[in-house]
Amino acid sequence: LRITSERQRSAMSLRMVPIRQSFQKMARLVRDLGKKTNKDIELVLSGEETELDRKLVEDIQDPLMHMVRNSVDHGIESAEQRARSGKPARGRLALSACHQSGQIVIAISDDGAGLDEERILAKAVAQGIVPPGETLSKSEIHQLVFRPGFSTAKEITEISGRGVGMDVVRRNIDALRGRIEIQSTPGQGTTFLIKLPL
Repeated sequence: LRITSERQRSAMSLRMVPIRQSFQKMARLVRDLGKKTNKDIELVLSGEETELDRKLVEDIQDPLMHMVRNSVDHGIESAEQRARSGKPARGRLALSACHQSGQIVIAISDDGAGLDEERILAKAVAQGIVPPGETLSKSEIHQLVFRPGFSTAKEITEISGRGVGMDVVRRNIDALRGRIEIQSTPGQGTTFLIKLPL
């Protein structure tokens, strides 16, 4: 019995790869998006050595790209807006990965404007997703951004605002038996936590 469990372990360790490669792709993406959106963004990476199943690394690539795009486009404000809010002109995006009680946790954090809960709720009411006058908790409001076709973008840019993206992210994470949580503070930024079974 011990032999089989050791064999399983070694078979599993052969499939395990560090998330570094994925994170490096995101670094290139942030550079390109920064140029496109004319935003100066510092990317901080941590936990690149965190290992996960090779297949998971491939499957998480697309959702991660969507999330990073979203943070750069919607989260981090322009240098002018940041200056008005008393923030440094340079935006900060942090990507981290770690193992936590039998799961892998990937965090995407920006120091941007945070989620505009009033605007999200108003948009959801206008789109008939939420009945007028209904009271929702902070996290229920945050979860609305994952609804198909939902977008609060004022204008549709090449990068986002078509209402595709976040619902796809949610579907992909669900398919991996994972979940996604949002922590957001108005004016200070947003963190998306992706939690996946190891």
